[in-house]
Amino acid sequence: MDLSFTRGDTQFIRFQLKSIDGNPIDLADMAVLYFTVKQNSNSKKRLFQKKYPNEIQYSGGYYYFVIESEDTSSMPYGTYVYDIEMKSGKYVKTLGSGTLTLLDETTFRSDEI
Repeated sequence: MDLSFTRGDTQFIRFQLKSIDGNPIDLADMAVLYFTVKQNSNSKKRLFQKKYPNEIQYSGGYYYFVIESEDTSSMPYGTYVYDIEMKSGKYVKTLGSGTLTLLDETTFRSDEI
């Protein structure tokens, strides 16, 4: 899924993991999830990352997290890549990926007085 929003805005993201029979999966303490944003897929430097169970939470069958204003406010406008990866022991699986496009803003952090 591709994401697009104004740079520096707060974004609430939620997604589900489902079993083969369609039931929501609660990883509990069995695994770690990572939402990682980079300049491009060849970049070694991550721009920001959210991690389950720290910044990514689980409730009511959904995983959710917040992209804070500070996460994107200093990034240049443009399109980046992200993925959601699960790691459990030696098992690693990319669950989804897409682009994150930061759109022009009018009110900058320095304007917020």
